[in-house]
Amino acid sequence: RTSDFFRRFTGLDRPPASLPEWLRIPEPNLAACTNGKVFRDPLGEFSARRRALLGYYPEDVRLKKIASLCISIAQTGQYNFARSVRRKAFFAAAYSVVKFCTDAVSLAFLLNRRFAPFYKWLHRAVRDLPLTGREVHERIAALLKTVEPARQEEIMEAVCVLLADELRRQGLSDSSSDFLLDHAATVQAGIAD
Repeated sequence: RTSDFFRRFTGLDRPPASLPEWLRIPEPNLAACTNGKVFRDPLGEFSARRRALLGYYPEDVRLKKIASLCISIAQTGQYNFARSVRRKAFFAAAYSVVKFCTDAVSLAFLLNRRFAPFYKWLHRAVRDLPLTGREVHERIAALLKTVEPARQEEIMEAVCVLLADELRRQGLSDSSSDFLLDHAATVQAGIAD
């Protein structure tokens, strides 16, 4: 049943109505509810619920998620990766790369106002996003193929420059910095509630 399908993914019998409800729903679940084609919906109920979700996050939720990812990307890719390599903390360095990639791709989805899918489709799906998608996809692929730390750091910085440029282009930040931590506070300041 339509109600069972949406309850399974969102935990709600209706579209989310408050900021906390939107924040509680895992983003891949929202992607599952909104991706793909609807071939038959004689009552129109499924399509109506789907349209409500396709309206996307309320802007305050989107900004909160963007600010949070700016912090995480800066911490993992622009700060902790190089420190971990210098200290020969190889697990921390490898984790930084994977976390950086996941968060950079997730930020690209937010900047495109699209829900990010489950992790196994995340990298493939970013390629099709109109804003920065192909560039993020290519740079992440290059980063994951590279084992030389200086080159990895260079690629991560290029991704951050790309994302910072898009934050500025969308008017979400006026920081001239390419360090994404500097953008987090500006994005956060745009939250109304």
